[in-house]
Amino acid sequence: MGFLIKDLSRMTNFSPARIRKWQERYQIFAPNQGSNGYWYYTNDDYRVLRNIQQRLARGQKLAEVMNLGRDALLTNPLTDEFQDEEWRIIQLIKDARFEDVGRHLDEYRKGRNYAEWIRQVVQPMVVLSGRAWESGFLTVAEEHSFSRWFHSYMLNTVESVQGDTLPDWMITVFPGDEHELGALMLYCKLRMRKMPVRFTGMLPLAELRRELVGQGYRRVSISVVMPQSTEKLRQLREDLTRAAPDVKICFGGWGMRSRNRLPKDANKKAK
Repeated sequence: MGFLIKDLSRMTNFSPARIRKWQERYQIFAPNQGSNGYWYYTNDDYRVLRNIQQRLARGQKLAEVMNLGRDALLTNPLTDEFQDEEWRIIQLIKDARFEDVGRHLDEYRKGRNYAEWIRQVVQPMVVLSGRAWESGFLTVAEEHSFSRWFHSYMLNTVESVQGDTLPDWMITVFPGDEHELGALMLYCKLRMRKMPVRFTGMLPLAELRRELVGQGYRRVSISVVMPQSTEKLRQLREDLTRAAPDVKICFGGWGMRSRNRLPKDANKKAK
């Protein structure tokens, strides 16, 4: 399924009436009519519209831009948010063609060890899905659907790997942060190395505390995707340490890296 004209309007701030008028006059887009009667536009249509928008913003006349034609606007973008292969993956996710996404990942796994595959192929795809959602190309439902499929796909890649000891290393997510895929990828990398790990996903604080007590854990790695203040990190560490004083607590993830890149005065404000 593609974009409705209202979606293109939302992403570019051009009114639906203007987009419709340009299509009627210049035939610059290539929408397809669905069985419900609605016209659906493609990623390429968005790229054409985005190119038009950028050229108009730089002072080019509308007639001059339209005279370039669809093919030229597609092949000569001023800037493009995604590469051609990324557009292809986004469209597969949008259409819920997850078997094709899986085949893509499987193909790129050849010739790579597992950790390289995650770092070079899997993680960039997860980041891409987030970027596509932020840019409005994927809806919340589409991004969540991909996440659910990805969760199952990744667990299947390590299903046959058995550790030699009971898990003493918990991989979890900062309470309240529902972004679990980073922690899942860490778990899979460690599981492939036969490390004694357990992935819990995101647990509410009370359940996380209960899980730590009496389970024989020596370490817990907490994925932080949404940046947290120093005070919240300190409070969680102290809370868990009171519950399980012998467990080593480690924070990591995108939220920690992005937080560390903030200017010092910005970190102070976060506190």
